[in-house]
Amino acid sequence: MKKALKVLMCMMMVISLFTIASASVMAKESSMIFVDGKNGNDNNPGTLDKPVQTLAKAQELARAKTNNMNEDLKVYLREGTYVLDETLVFDSRDSGQNGHNVVWSAYEDEKVTISGGTTLSEWTKVDEEKNIWKAPAKGIESRELYVNGKRAILARERAEALDDTSINKEVYIKRDNLPESFAKVEDLEVVFGRKWKWAILRVSGIKTLTDDEDYGNSFRLRYTSESKAAFKANLTGAAIENDSVAMKEAILYIQNAYELLNEPGEFYLNAEEDQVYYIPQDGEDMNNINAVLGRLENLIVFDGTADNVVKNITIQGLNFKYSTFLRPNLPDGLQTFQASAMTNPEDEWNREWIPTTGSAIYGEYLDNINIMKNHFELLANTGVHLGIATKNSSITYNEFEKLGGAGIILGGTESQHHKPEKADLTENNAVTDNYVTNVANTYKGCTGILIGYTYGTNVSYNTVTNLPYTGISVGWGWGYGENTRPDEGKTDQFVLGDFVLGKNTISYNRVENVLTEPALIDGGGIYTLGRQDGSVMTDNYIDGVHNEYGGIYLDEGSVGFDITNNVITNCVRNWLFKGDYNYIYDNYATEAKEPNRDERMPIGDVLQYRFDNNDLWDDEAVAKIKAASGVRTVVLPEEPGKDDPKDPPIVDVPDPDPDPEPETPNVSDNPPVNSIPKTSDNSMIGTWIIITGLSAVNLFVISKRRKNISN
Repeated sequence: MKKALKVLMCMMMVISLFTIASASVMAKESSMIFVDGKNGNDNNPGTLDKPVQTLAKAQELARAKTNNMNEDLKVYLREGTYVLDETLVFDSRDSGQNGHNVVWSAYEDEKVTISGGTTLSEWTKVDEEKNIWKAPAKGIESRELYVNGKRAILARERAEALDDTSINKEVYIKRDNLPESFAKVEDLEVVFGRKWKWAILRVSGIKTLTDDEDYGNSFRLRYTSESKAAFKANLTGAAIENDSVAMKEAILYIQNAYELLNEPGEFYLNAEEDQVYYIPQDGEDMNNINAVLGRLENLIVFDGTADNVVKNITIQGLNFKYSTFLRPNLPDGLQTFQASAMTNPEDEWNREWIPTTGSAIYGEYLDNINIMKNHFELLANTGVHLGIATKNSSITYNEFEKLGGAGIILGGTESQHHKPEKADLTENNAVTDNYVTNVANTYKGCTGILIGYTYGTNVSYNTVTNLPYTGISVGWGWGYGENTRPDEGKTDQFVLGDFVLGKNTISYNRVENVLTEPALIDGGGIYTLGRQDGSVMTDNYIDGVHNEYGGIYLDEGSVGFDITNNVITNCVRNWLFKGDYNYIYDNYATEAKEPNRDERMPIGDVLQYRFDNNDLWDDEAVAKIKAASGVRTVVLPEEPGKDDPKDPPIVDVPDPDPDPEPETPNVSDNPPVNSIPKTSDNSMIGTWIIITGLSAVNLFVISKRRKNISN
């Protein structure tokens, strides 16, 4: 009887342990939502075994769980491509609460793609000689077609302008290499690029000239009135066709017409016919082709306001592909200037800057938003833009490639952002360990990384390569501030007064092969604007700046920097350009040219300009900076937003470490992986159940043996 009772008690202990463990599993699953686009069903509860199918349903379930959070909520996406019908918008209802995060992530190491495009099919050949094919556009307005993992080129032809005069009204171009006529003149566009400006001008009319006394065989293209107004705007209010711009050389292409289709890889969308036309590249089988038309401009938007901040959300381990950017389709086209910030044509002095070319992920009024370990590819515009009033957030360990716009933008560039209220301030953010390459393919004035009006931003350990314009740009606003500007009498500067810029860190970045577009100059490997008191630029490696002006370019109003331990090699001009009222010391450059300083600024005034001990380096110190720069290969903390690398270590250049850190491998060969462990929490609990159950049985056996011994 006693033996039976003891066995029963043991069994009850084991059962109770299993019950407790099962309750733990259920509690754990309550903080998880699973999405499976292939096998899910939106009538399911969203568990691992019964996932929902759509992101919209997962968002609905997540919102129901945020009010009483006592741990992070994980929304796991199973492998597959999730084609968005509309932009996924997060507002304050999606925020993590009670100090916990809502994490939207790929499950384990499964490949998950978020798509803003539509796949085209039913291709038929319409021109045997030119090998032109067409497919229904399905009613989609788009400027982007992606074929077999490559961005197709909008049909275009080189245009040679014949005159510099009246360039903001009309242009005369040679027609030797152009079609005789165009069926849809209203679709035609002229692409302009010069210095730091990039523009797409809409055409309202075209006239054919034959044996003209002044222009020979040419076309006279007239711009739309809206394009003319926008194109005339300049940073200082002067007409853009001033002599210094060499306008004749600035006209690059005429594009967007069926008649211009003549090269493999080009396309044209006829909206009236609802047809996409395309010339396949060598080896492409039009009966077995992956052609995706970009449809959405934004894939994810964090829609915060001053009263309803979006906070505590992480986007992790996802692939973002396929979008469009429709701004050039408007009557005024697209007028961009430095870093491809767009201008308001109604503002004569161009102070209203609307940041750049849209983005796959966009947000404003944010707190603790973390974009980490994602891959951005084949997008029409910028990868990630966290705008005004972003606080305590991070963009880390992401890859950006084959984008039409910039890789990363942080902060605002509009005039009201220069001195905002506290709630509107962008502060204490990190842009670290990102790999940015081959971006700004369409809007070539974009930068790899652009930081606007921000305070306390850490831009470190990023690798930025293969850019048509500037690599990393930090700061905004042309002027030295009300209290520090030494040339108050001048009127040719754009002065807004005291900026919020300051205490920014630019360190351990690797910038290579930039300013590759011949039409663009006036940029740099690392470029700055505006007063930024207490800011640091240190331990960066810059190699290959192929056009003017500098490896490090401290442009208008760039004061308040401590610039040290930087290596600059292979610059076409100066390793340091302009910039006063900074402390510049212990840097290394291979170029013999002296730094070009802004001669309007007297040395030693106001902020104690110093320029000491540069170039005094040995090979070992240079190698150490190169090895330490760029994306690191460390594992990120499992809890996003915690233990971020806000304060990177300082490399001791005078006394280098005898065992320097090995050179960081190319991230494109070793893409970031998801940090979710292969062994799930449930399996770990199951292991604990077995071990604990066996322990209980062992205790019973030991007790029985002791009883027998005592007897």
